[in-house]
Amino acid sequence: MTKLSKSQIRIFILCWVAYASIYFGRVNLSVAIPQIQDTFGWSKGSMGLIGSLFYWVYGFGQLINGQIGDRISTRRIVFFGLITTAICNICFGFSTTYIFMMVLWIINAYAQSTLWGPIVKSITNWYEPKKRSSVSIGISTSMVGGYILAWGGSGLIIAKSHWNLVFWVPGIIILIYSIIWFSFFRDTPKEASKYISDEPTEGATVKDNKYSLLQVIIESKLIYIVLACFVQGIIKDSIALWAPTLFMETQNLDITETTQFIIFIPVMNLLGMMFASFLNKKLKHKEKRTIYILFLISIFMIIGFVKLGSYNIIIALIFLGLTSAVMYGANTLLLGVIPLHFAKYNKTSSIAGFLDFCSYLAAGFAAFITGALVDRFSWNGVMIFWIVCLVVGIFALLMSLKCDKIAVKMEKVTDNTYLID
Repeated sequence: MTKLSKSQIRIFILCWVAYASIYFGRVNLSVAIPQIQDTFGWSKGSMGLIGSLFYWVYGFGQLINGQIGDRISTRRIVFFGLITTAICNICFGFSTTYIFMMVLWIINAYAQSTLWGPIVKSITNWYEPKKRSSVSIGISTSMVGGYILAWGGSGLIIAKSHWNLVFWVPGIIILIYSIIWFSFFRDTPKEASKYISDEPTEGATVKDNKYSLLQVIIESKLIYIVLACFVQGIIKDSIALWAPTLFMETQNLDITETTQFIIFIPVMNLLGMMFASFLNKKLKHKEKRTIYILFLISIFMIIGFVKLGSYNIIIALIFLGLTSAVMYGANTLLLGVIPLHFAKYNKTSSIAGFLDFCSYLAAGFAAFITGALVDRFSWNGVMIFWIVCLVVGIFALLMSLKCDKIAVKMEKVTDNTYLID
């Protein structure tokens, strides 16, 4: 792969920091919850409702803003998302009523949903096809950077001060960065007067927008990819939500000890993304086959956790962390790379938003299902549920690959057909 130009590096950094920064203005709530409860005497259920509403609004916002992102400037819509996130966080720090906090966090959720789809679209504008996969995976690592920044930064702030600063500091930082974004980001190389290559890209010859999102989904057999998104969303976000409880109950740890161990999971997630990128290159950018292998690896990691995890916390951490890591790797391919193939329909942002919506929709249901399974069948019941989900995901990917092969044999791969394997 040829080196990136200075303009391409600038765009990459701007997108990476933008997406990482919104996690600083999102995950900070989880760090501040105990102090907020002590201050106002609110129940865990009440605070949990605010977090749940964020989850659902963010998911539906992805569905809406993904389509909007294909029609308007990435520079402007991301600026709107950043500055609104900043204002919501600053105002949240001044809040003293439950309803006001809830409304602010709902607005914050919608604002943050404006970023991912348009950022993916900008990749098709700025990078040649052979570079897009690596660039998209690279930008996806901002999720891990954002979590580390949020947990580490917010934890440090709240240890030395009051919960209000956990929202004021991220709000001010994101506000400043929104100005940097608007000042330096450009939607296309032409707008920046910097042509990145003479070779045409998939995004350079965009078909007219006569195809609706539903038509593209049906024509491309995207339903199989949706099932794979459901699977990774269920497992990835269930681990993120339930890992502390799982370790406390299966390893007899207190919350302080648990926190010291689970901080390594985001680092392993980063390694999982890097491994997914490496494997995808080895398989010549055949994303579905790469995800298929990642799902298989995850099954073996879960079995290892069940069989060996009870012996030692380190062993348990390795197996659960690797499960999370390969799911993060699958996530970057499903939500960051596959949407790039829809540039010819001018639907890159729409598909990215739609698949992200599907992932969060499944994660939302998984939060309830996991709790119910633990109550009835213990944590082994959850592990069996995850394995069943992975088997379904593998079957869906095999069906998708089969459809691709049939399409090739029947010579139906036309301008109206989407095909990757």
